[in-house]
Amino acid sequence: MPNIVQYSLPRTGSTLIRRVLYSLFPESEAPSQHPPLHYNSRDALIVSSCRYPLDVLVSYARVHHCEQGYELGGIDEDLLAHHAKRIKTLYQWYFKDLYHHKGNILQIKYEKFWNNYDYIFDNLETFFSIEIDDNKRHDITQECGIENSRKIQAELVGEEGTEDFGCVDQKTSLHGNHIFAPEPFGYKKVLTRTQTVSMKMFLKDAIKEWEKI
Repeated sequence: MPNIVQYSLPRTGSTLIRRVLYSLFPESEAPSQHPPLHYNSRDALIVSSCRYPLDVLVSYARVHHCEQGYELGGIDEDLLAHHAKRIKTLYQWYFKDLYHHKGNILQIKYEKFWNNYDYIFDNLETFFSIEIDDNKRHDITQECGIENSRKIQAELVGEEGTEDFGCVDQKTSLHGNHIFAPEPFGYKKVLTRTQTVSMKMFLKDAIKEWEKI
């Protein structure tokens, strides 16, 4: 089988996709990557998750500045602008890399798979021309699902005795404080109306590409 590359922006469900792929193809796992793409080959099979850009922005800001509250208006303007520039650059790299890749690509939308793993399995079956039986689907869902992942991340604590994103489980690549508010479009609970309008304009190209998936 050709090399399998999981290539996605951070905070898009990429760790989940990596874990599912490893459960199905432990012998074929290639480096899991965030933009820009450093590993590639002409025949590599890329599996990629994509999430609504404003949710990515809010989640990215949360894990890098946990001291700022995850509530309406909880992210100040300077911090939001700082991370928005980074997210915009990552999306530009991401879509450019996928455009230039010569091999097959499977893009799956976070909003469709975050709580529906059959959507992942069905797409992987078609993409890889394989069959994933019900028992295998159940086992992977139990192992990689949100409930079990939260149990793992709860053990990843820092010096202050609380979950720390800087702590990583080597087996699963989960971080402390990894999963907090996985529901789609959670940005609406965090960004003010003014911030939302501003960020939608600033990330309009990324949003347009996300809408095509």
